[in-house]
Amino acid sequence: MAAATPGELIPIDASNWHAALRVRVGEEQLKHVADYQPVGLVVLAKAYVRPGGLRWEPLAFVVDDRIVAVLALAYGDRSVEIINLAVDVDHQRQGVGAAVVAEVLRRARTRDLDVVELTVHPDNAAAIALYRNVGFEPTDDVRDGERFMRYRL
Repeated sequence: MAAATPGELIPIDASNWHAALRVRVGEEQLKHVADYQPVGLVVLAKAYVRPGGLRWEPLAFVVDDRIVAVLALAYGDRSVEIINLAVDVDHQRQGVGAAVVAEVLRRARTRDLDVVELTVHPDNAAAIALYRNVGFEPTDDVRDGERFMRYRL
């Protein structure tokens, strides 16, 4: 895997996909993230299948040359959705989730998008608090029992 600077979002590709599959969440968290481990495999499958016909980008978040989180971004015309964000169990509660979201917002601004969206499980209080602290607002939209949250750029 190529060296990366701390706190960097990089594509999951042929050079690092094995490392991305090492990201694990606690079993009790799976219902909040993807239902299946490794979450990186779910991210790669969705990027290949492209649900909704959107353009999908599988990403890893690297800190100190180690992949500590995975996610997918699904792009619409003027929006992007954060999907299956999973922070490795050994790196949770260390600001990684907030750093990932900040980097996604930075990318969205550079791509001249209007909105960043995500869904969050109603029982995932930590994630809801994180997203609200960053500036995401809940909407009335629901998908598969999860509430949409939206950040307007």
